[in-house]
Amino acid sequence: MKKKDNNKTKELYKKIVDGIQNIIDSGEYQKFLKFSKYFRNYSFNNIILIFSQMEDATYVAGFKAWQTMGRKIKKGERGIQIMYPLKRKHIVKIKGQESLLDKNEENVNEKTVEYLTYRPTYVYDISQTTGNEILVGMKRLETNNKSEFFEFLKNYSKYPVLEKSISRNSFGYWSPTNQHIVLEKTLSIDDKVSTLLHELTHALYDDFDYKENRDLSEIFVESVAYIVADFFDLDTSMCSFDYITKWSNGDLKPILELGNKVQKTANDFINKLEKEFYNDNIKIAI
Repeated sequence: MKKKDNNKTKELYKKIVDGIQNIIDSGEYQKFLKFSKYFRNYSFNNIILIFSQMEDATYVAGFKAWQTMGRKIKKGERGIQIMYPLKRKHIVKIKGQESLLDKNEENVNEKTVEYLTYRPTYVYDISQTTGNEILVGMKRLETNNKSEFFEFLKNYSKYPVLEKSISRNSFGYWSPTNQHIVLEKTLSIDDKVSTLLHELTHALYDDFDYKENRDLSEIFVESVAYIVADFFDLDTSMCSFDYITKWSNGDLKPILELGNKVQKTANDFINKLEKEFYNDNIKIAI
């Protein structure tokens, strides 16, 4: 990598760190999670970069990609800078044992090592372009009610979902010991959906030691549940992420690492739910 490109990469990383610090300081973590649903194919770091430069972005692509879709960049529009990964190969020579025929000669083997480097590049939001109409919509359940989705989630869960009165002050919980999920039966359907998504994330994806890392576990699960619920256009106002500031303690590295985990998990959960939910709806419609 050239020194100039190396400096740009460092600048971009600083933008990432500054961007997430601003998100934490301003209490906009909830807004950022809502924003991130539009960029499921982008890394967490690049989502931070996009969010820090254009909070209202919904669909981004490179200059050539927009051209292939029949759209042009508006005159005077400024690109959104992100990091583009480049695959590199490096041949490493590995010395072996001395030859039995000639003690001065050594066997030398070669090994190819693959690694990634990054260079700055630019993308543009659809709002910065004109041309052919492109359907970009994430609200896929506008004609479906939440009762239907709730029933689907209960059937989707590989663990029994029980609805009963909970003596403690809780909307629901996942019991690893009993291998079931419990929801407070008096909740509204919307709250049951929100709670069930939260508890399903605990049951299916949460690999934290809850006794040792309860804070990280809850941030992770709430974040994933929020993104998934928002993707399906569900009201998850019961979820609040302002408390993340008290758990960060000024150390951004764990937050960045958790962000990747949240994004990948939410993408996986959405893909699985989306595939089965819409397949079921098609069968019902037929």
